[in-house]
Amino acid sequence: MKNLIFALAFSVMILASSSVSAQPITPTCDTLKSLPVTDLEQRIEIEAPGFSVLPPRGEHWCYRLMASQGVSFFKLPKFEKVFDGPPELEIAALHLLGAMAMSLKGFGDFGTKLQTPDELKTVVNVLINTHLFPQILEGVVSAEHRFRVMQSNVSINSALGATCVGFDALIEERGNAQAPTLVLFVNLPGNVVCRHPTASDRDLIWVGFGERYVEGDRPTADTMKGEYEPFVQSLRFMPPR
Repeated sequence: MKNLIFALAFSVMILASSSVSAQPITPTCDTLKSLPVTDLEQRIEIEAPGFSVLPPRGEHWCYRLMASQGVSFFKLPKFEKVFDGPPELEIAALHLLGAMAMSLKGFGDFGTKLQTPDELKTVVNVLINTHLFPQILEGVVSAEHRFRVMQSNVSINSALGATCVGFDALIEERGNAQAPTLVLFVNLPGNVVCRHPTASDRDLIWVGFGERYVEGDRPTADTMKGEYEPFVQSLRFMPPR
């Protein structure tokens, strides 16, 4: 597996200065070295793997291009509760929301048998059970990070004009470097993985939404559907360049 360098919001939340103050600074797209989403109708084209997407709907979304691999989005977090602990623990306990559209080329040997949706379902089940998706979201490959699939469902998705499957997954995380004492959950609702319809190397494209939250919090995916579902459904393919 290639180095997991394409972290989403889950690994860029360095928002506090413990040496100066226990209070986190107010995050902006600029402070997180990203760009604000300003035009919801402007497609973002990822030319090398050959696809484009519209941004998630709603306010306070930032995005970052990942070289030629794809694009990541994250929603600016709200500091709504006081967590009893050091600043880095408070940050790790934030409820974080992000979205990803990227090529999975280089993240595994998917073989040649990806001609049918059932064959793609088998591959995606393997990727879920080997925790590829939360590792990409978190930007980590580490023995200290322990992931466990709590539940998952993979089904054929025929709405995007390619061989695609949709999946939902809920994954438990322990051993986070910022919060080794916390139990966290990564929720991945309404994601899709498609085989590019024209790429000769059978590249896989992943488009989805994810949230990470601390044990005891409630997932917000149901209330966020109006923001992430149009994003996932906006996937369009074009010839790779």
